[in-house]
Amino acid sequence: MGIGREFVVFDTETTGMPPSGRLVEIGALKVRGGAIVDRFDRLVFPEAPIPQAVIAIHGITDAMVADAEDARAVVSEFLAWIGSAPLLGHNVSFDATVLAAECRRFNLNLPDNPTWCTLRASRGLLKRRSHSLQSLVAELGLPPAQHHRALADAQHTLNLWWRLCEVGGSEGRGSDAARGKNLSHYSPEDPRLEERDEMLREASLTGEAVDLAYRLASGRLSALRVSPRLFYRSGGHLWMEALCHEACFYKTYRLDRITGARPCPDAAPVAPRRFPTRRTGAAADGLADAEWLP
Repeated sequence: MGIGREFVVFDTETTGMPPSGRLVEIGALKVRGGAIVDRFDRLVFPEAPIPQAVIAIHGITDAMVADAEDARAVVSEFLAWIGSAPLLGHNVSFDATVLAAECRRFNLNLPDNPTWCTLRASRGLLKRRSHSLQSLVAELGLPPAQHHRALADAQHTLNLWWRLCEVGGSEGRGSDAARGKNLSHYSPEDPRLEERDEMLREASLTGEAVDLAYRLASGRLSALRVSPRLFYRSGGHLWMEALCHEACFYKTYRLDRITGARPCPDAAPVAPRRFPTRRTGAAADGLADAEWLP
């Protein structure tokens, strides 16, 4: 069965790899009967600084997203916009995981849209040394344009899809090779925490702040006040995403480096700052209390 007459091609730009990486841009094209009938293009405030190494790739800076809505608002709007349409992307598992992580982060219902992947299809149909979107656009003579911005890459992906359908057939090998898992499959695991850490999960549900004793990567013990939000497993470790009250943006913390924690119900509320600043020298430990995963 093919992708159907109506589908959505989408792409995301982020601060890094999900689930810790945050959404900074989402772009999409709604296709019906072989024609583009609508577009979706939004910047997203990621509640944390965008790493310079990532800015060098997509060019999206902290200043560009300072006035943008956060992922709760943008992803909600996007999910309403796509409805039940199939989702097509290049390496769609990455973009689907980004969406799923943001849904989990903000307790949004994650739909069950089917996904399709031009990366999978190109690997099955084309003999190329590289199957990156940028390489395929150049080698196949597809229309040149900007890369590593979400809406532009969605257009590249659509052009590639049409070419792959010419090679393999829209209802044949092209579709078979491109079929992926449903969107709901990409939701990050909700890990089981040790008994000592359940207080942190409870704080994430109530919105209560917690005072931590946290051992930094340098070995130094640091006193931190955070508001926990998300727990996940990555690289063999359990991680907590939390709003750091000192830095006023979200960071990630390894649970096995928390040596003590106590509730702080009377803590003043804080919100992520819109122009995150970086620290240098001795103060850098405070920024990286989290082995900061972008």
